[in-house]
Amino acid sequence: MKNKRLKIYVAGPYSAYSTNLHDISRLVQKNVDKAIEIGNKLRQKGHIVFVPHLSHYLHIHYTNKYDMGQEYWYDYDMSFLNEWANAFFFIGHSRGADMELERAKELKLKIYYNIEDVPKV
Repeated sequence: MKNKRLKIYVAGPYSAYSTNLHDISRLVQKNVDKAIEIGNKLRQKGHIVFVPHLSHYLHIHYTNKYDMGQEYWYDYDMSFLNEWANAFFFIGHSRGADMELERAKELKLKIYYNIEDVPKV
């Protein structure tokens, strides 16, 4: 029997906290890169993925003239989780990722913590 293609929401830390302003952008990029890496591994298994970390590029783009605040981005990401995803991949803890994990549990989505556990399509 062939496994069904999943629509997987990838959740993990985005923000970085440091007293060194030069470290913050590097640490955020590291979190974005990790989420993209996981997303690509899931795609290579045949699944469709939503990597909310990619909105980082919307946020920092020169045409983004207004800071809409952190809550806007939480709502933005959560809309995809609520209305689109049928599976969830948890990279690690953060305020946003933990909220998303709780919502995924409420939605009774299949939750993965390890790439090896995600079936290949």
